Amino acid sequence: MGIFSKLTKSMTAMVLVTILSGIGFYGLFIEEANAASMINVKTYGAKGDGKTDDTSSIKKALAEGAAKKTTVYFPKGTYLVNPKDPLAVSSNVKVLGDGATSIIKASTKDFGWELMRVSGKDIEISNISLDGNKLVNRVLVVSGGSERVNVNKSIVANASHSTKTSSDYFSGVLSGILVYGNTKAITIDSNEVKNIVAINPTGGSMIARGIYVTTTWGKSEAAAANVSITNNYIHHIGPADDGDGIYYEDPNMDSGKGIDTNSIISNNKFDNNAKRAIKIYAQGLTVTGNQILNSYLQNNYYASGSDKGSIAPDMYSAISVYGSNNTIKSNTISGIGSFYAAIEVGAVETVNNIVVSNNKITMGPKSVQKGKTAIRLGNINKFTIDGNVIENGDKGIWTWQNADNGSITNNKIKMTSGGGIDLTTYLAQFSQKNIVCSNNTIQATQFIVKLASSNFNVQVL
Repeated sequence: MGIFSKLTKSMTAMVLVTILSGIGFYGLFIEEANAASMINVKTYGAKGDGKTDDTSSIKKALAEGAAKKTTVYFPKGTYLVNPKDPLAVSSNVKVLGDGATSIIKASTKDFGWELMRVSGKDIEISNISLDGNKLVNRVLVVSGGSERVNVNKSIVANASHSTKTSSDYFSGVLSGILVYGNTKAITIDSNEVKNIVAINPTGGSMIARGIYVTTTWGKSEAAAANVSITNNYIHHIGPADDGDGIYYEDPNMDSGKGIDTNSIISNNKFDNNAKRAIKIYAQGLTVTGNQILNSYLQNNYYASGSDKGSIAPDMYSAISVYGSNNTIKSNTISGIGSFYAAIEVGAVETVNNIVVSNNKITMGPKSVQKGKTAIRLGNINKFTIDGNVIENGDKGIWTWQNADNGSITNNKIKMTSGGGIDLTTYLAQFSQKNIVCSNNTIQATQFIVKLASSNFNVQVL
């Protein structure tokens, strides 16, 4: 009877687990088990009252989280940390909050380089607000060599320079999220990145980036690879001197050693990015489905250098591409203001294998700035410009430097006071050659397609 009783109890338990699993309770048990291993920073002495310096308590909790490979949880509250003593998040740790009400904030005790740095593998930052409080140069940094880092559903805000000229933090590139090199599988999804504004010049210009992917200065690192930057809202990045929403950079391209990064910038929303929404100096990216709004109209100003105080373009560019093997497709670019070049490809160095397709570009009709071009092509080889819809501006598509081996097809261009496709250049010894221009629908007041005597094998059909 004893054996029978034990078997009966065991069978009953198995049936009960099966039933509970079928109606969702088993998953709840698993979540409760995970919650039981979760580390609450308040257990380690953090107050979250917006008054107490919680740096030491949070560091203890993060160290324990790394030891146990578990979640470190920040309940609702404002946790002040010393910006001179940034928080370090190690491998196998998840930092989790309750959303916008869980705030890690730089205290006014000092000024610092960064608020939080993650280093290692399998790290997640989720549902939390990281507030630099204008007391750090960078808010969240992903160290070189890190892998499988996920930053999601968080707010990253308020990076600035120190106002003290003697401070180490008086200059430098500002950023909301900074990703260094030798990193792989970095996901930045569904975050809000805002208020990253330079106030002092670095190398003669005021430089700020909402999200900055680059390599560690002075180190030999490969560019970050397999990076996914998706569904973020990036706004108020400035000033006009050099304020970009996203800058993806591979400095190894300077020596011809750039790699295809196999990365994507997709479905992000941009507003009030003073110079550009997206700048690419790297290879092998797809930029797709982004919404870029130009909210400036004769009210965007330079803040440094010889142009200090003078008016800048409403925005210099929505998307600038200075690397090969990149695809720019299905983005929506609009706003009350106009762009000097809504999509700019190439400048000094020749870029190869570029696709610009199915983008919708609407330049603000009230803008009075000069030289407004929807798609501006510099030194470029092997390119496809196809299926774009363009309205307003001075020129729809312009190949202003050397352009070779390309097609401009199936575009719809409507220019109420400008020209359609310009295949000329004002530069000596530059030319456009081996280009097919066909099946475009163009309404323009100045010209439909403009050709030059220097064109070679240019077919307009």
